[in-house]
Amino acid sequence: MFGHKRRTEIKQRAKLMGRMVMLLTDGLCTKSYDQFVENFSNPGDEPDQTARNARISRFQMRFSPSCWYEATASLHENGQPWISIEGGGDDCGVFISVRVPPDANMPCCPVVDLQVPRRMRRGHAAAAMVRALQDIPGWRRVVAI
Repeated sequence: MFGHKRRTEIKQRAKLMGRMVMLLTDGLCTKSYDQFVENFSNPGDEPDQTARNARISRFQMRFSPSCWYEATASLHENGQPWISIEGGGDDCGVFISVRVPPDANMPCCPVVDLQVPRRMRRGHAAAAMVRALQDIPGWRRVVAI
């Protein structure tokens, strides 16, 4: 029973993360830097002048007291927009990256991997979360070269 409940929770969290990534990607394509920051910054934790000059936005997405994600988005004027999202707590080690295609008609292809930061332990749900995210159409896992 517990295993089924855990799998269901992870699948629900993966679906929510999938929707969040699509929302963020749309924001990178359709909003100015200031509009993006206004929509996605955590209240009271807006970018400082250095981040603004680099056109970087950092924010946290909290799923529960024991599961959160730290996100970084770049909207550099002369570069390809991207998002990097790192799991914490139960999902520590989940790493999601998205490069927004230059052509808005091309679909983005989120990449998910399991990358545990040094001196940290992998979250107990991280591997299952990576598998659940890979099950979302269009998502893929990093392929070793």
